[in-house]
Amino acid sequence: MKKILLILIILLNNSCLFSKKIILVSKENIKLEEVEFSELEGWGNDDHKMALQSFLHSCRKFAKMAEESSIGGKIGNIKVKDFRDVCEISEALKTLNAKQAKNFFENWFKPFLIYSNNGHGNGLFTGYYEASLNGSFTKSDKYKYPIYGKPKNLNENPMITRQEIENGALENQGLEIIYVDDKVELFFMHIQGSGRVRLDDGREVRISFAGKNKQPFVAISNQMYEKKLIEKNKLNSAGVREWLKQNPEQADEIMNINPSYTFFKISQQDYVIGSQGVPLTQERSLAVDNEFIPYGLPIWLNTSLTTRNGTKAPYSRLLVSQDTGSAIKGVIRGDIFFGYGKEAEEKAFYMASKGNYYVLLPINLVDRLRNIPN
Repeated sequence: MKKILLILIILLNNSCLFSKKIILVSKENIKLEEVEFSELEGWGNDDHKMALQSFLHSCRKFAKMAEESSIGGKIGNIKVKDFRDVCEISEALKTLNAKQAKNFFENWFKPFLIYSNNGHGNGLFTGYYEASLNGSFTKSDKYKYPIYGKPKNLNENPMITRQEIENGALENQGLEIIYVDDKVELFFMHIQGSGRVRLDDGREVRISFAGKNKQPFVAISNQMYEKKLIEKNKLNSAGVREWLKQNPEQADEIMNINPSYTFFKISQQDYVIGSQGVPLTQERSLAVDNEFIPYGLPIWLNTSLTTRNGTKAPYSRLLVSQDTGSAIKGVIRGDIFFGYGKEAEEKAFYMASKGNYYVLLPINLVDRLRNIPN
């Protein structure tokens, strides 16, 4: 406890030593501009305790890594050791209430607005969820669509496409782990990366990501719009799913436009694991393009939530970058994990809004960056 108190005192003192505002420009088309928490729209209305709990998952991942390890991304040379102090403090203070958690982030972090070097500060934000399907371990006329495990020789045959798999390329190899009754819902589980399969006896089998077929992800909605199969106001997951189910004779052809295919495994975990290797927290975990944004960063998101009737409501909250996805590409691009259930599914299906975000960097890292010339 003495060590924690000493860290708190040192960090508090260090945070007051410098006043130079930081503007970081990366060679990889990223610009970060230091701002104040008062500039974060809606900051005071969030439940920061939930964000702290999500952040702790990332801290426990960092605790297993070497101090000099890079946490990735292209924001800067950020290392695990830059998070040691704030993670140790957050672990000691994990029982904080929402107001105290807010103070924790304000005292030990600094927010930075992210935008690209060309001046664009807005990007697209979507949502994903843990899918729900009905199935059986036994193939039948009802349950006839297989969920495949990852082939052992996948790297030897990386160019296999969704269409080839759907045409039987993986049959009779013992890769079927379970069968489901709806090929459209299965297609969307491939996009979500995880799900639960309900058996006839009431049990649920959790399915988690095991790998992909190395093919690029292609959003079928864009080509459906170009083919005049779907109207512009239906360019969301809900509209695409509705069309696929209403047009089963064309559904396979359209779904095969996307050559990407996801393989799964049965999971014994009680939660979904993201690409960082940590549990995802409902509406507190964000999938990012980890080529640019490292895992484990608290991120303040400002966007809007789209409803079924097309109206938009402001959506601002603190999340943590803990996952990624094939469709999540670019400096300012995010996918909100909405969790499990009908409400989560609906939020994710209609979510497609412009917005911006701020990364929160530990103040000890910020103090080091203040000494680096712009």
